[in-house]
Amino acid sequence: MIELVLILYGGAVVRRRWWLLGACGLLWFALGLGIFVNALTEEVRINPVWFTIPLVIDGLLSLGAAFGSIGAGKGLRYAKAGLFLFLALLIYATAGRADMVIGFAAGTFLLVDAAWRASSAHVVRFAGWRRAIAFSVLEAAFAVWSFIPWPTNWRGQVGIDVGTLLMYSALGLCTLTWRLAWLPAGAPISRAVARGLLKRGRGLAMMQRLPALPPLPAGPRITATVHVWTPTGALASVDRAVSRYVAARDAQGVISTGHAALEAGGLYISHYPAVEIERSPDDFRRTLRATPDNDVPGRFQPSYAEEAAGWCDSTMKVAIPGVDAAALRRFWEAYGADATYNLTSRNCSSTVATALDAGIEGVLAPQAGRPYVLLRLLFSPELWIAAQLRRRAAAMAWTPGIVLDYARALSYVVALPQRLGLGRGPAARDAAAEAPAGQAPEGGAPLPQDPGAGTLSA
Repeated sequence: MIELVLILYGGAVVRRRWWLLGACGLLWFALGLGIFVNALTEEVRINPVWFTIPLVIDGLLSLGAAFGSIGAGKGLRYAKAGLFLFLALLIYATAGRADMVIGFAAGTFLLVDAAWRASSAHVVRFAGWRRAIAFSVLEAAFAVWSFIPWPTNWRGQVGIDVGTLLMYSALGLCTLTWRLAWLPAGAPISRAVARGLLKRGRGLAMMQRLPALPPLPAGPRITATVHVWTPTGALASVDRAVSRYVAARDAQGVISTGHAALEAGGLYISHYPAVEIERSPDDFRRTLRATPDNDVPGRFQPSYAEEAAGWCDSTMKVAIPGVDAAALRRFWEAYGADATYNLTSRNCSSTVATALDAGIEGVLAPQAGRPYVLLRLLFSPELWIAAQLRRRAAAMAWTPGIVLDYARALSYVVALPQRLGLGRGPAARDAAAEAPAGQAPEGGAPLPQDPGAGTLSA
């Protein structure tokens, strides 16, 4: 989530205030350490009920915000409020009587998350996959500890879990701050994120080799359109969530992952394999590996009109206001120099997601002096949804379905200043400007909705 916040505020703001981020990380770690030590002390242990106060406050605020929201944002806020209030009720109901329930719940969650991380890393083999598996082992070890009554017989389990979570997030924040301090002048935050320098930590030498760039003149911010062709076909026997986020299989057993593209101010970003990739289900797992042996020649579609004419209209369109046209064009000039295509690590969806990061960087920079905007951003469920989608894509792959939901969440986030009535901001409504491509804007004749299945074309 922090990565996305940094991108929204931009490199110029982050370089000026990186020390403030580090100070917050140190204070956050001290708070977590204090809670952790307190949980191990029988005499002065904090009552777990106190931990429900921030959950209840956030849950009630989300519930109140849900009444004034429309569209998908209303459901997101209700979901967040329900989750936080349920967790608060669980802690309150079990405090002092059945803390073992909290320990087992936390342990189960950590164990499932560790298994998912490890399996994803093993299947995809992305850069740093061995490190991801090692982290999964540590997470599983902590999960096992939650199942064991030692050392507090579960009476301090809530404090132990909260303290550990705070310390872990604080260490990540401090590490991120250290790398930001070495970010060259003019280098966009989105580029460092795309190369994994802020997340995986490839050393100061790699950070210093990131070339400094002259600052771009203030350019116009325009509205970009994300086009998504969702995988379709004979889906009666395929789980809808799988077909949405991973792939769909047609009646002949051929797998399709759909397609994604971005259109903005005369620029069209659409990465496609030069030759259609057709894989049977038996080969699909091997094809998912983000290894060089799966690299194939790619090509860039010239325009949406030509791509739609050769295939069909996109299934969904999402408008993203406030995109920096100059930054987006500079990204595309650098990315377009290499047409190599990889189904997992360099596909149409990862291209669109990376382009969006480059385009929205600094969209909240004019609001950097308004702490209220930052607080509203951090409490926004759309930001949390976008962060979770980025996390899932980093562990597996960007797919058209993930890009679709990521674009929806971003359309809310970038319009935050306007919704708060602060300046002009990006021209966007409270709900995402989104409509199925099969429905005419003014209720006219429906357009074709089936992009076809049968090719592996993400």
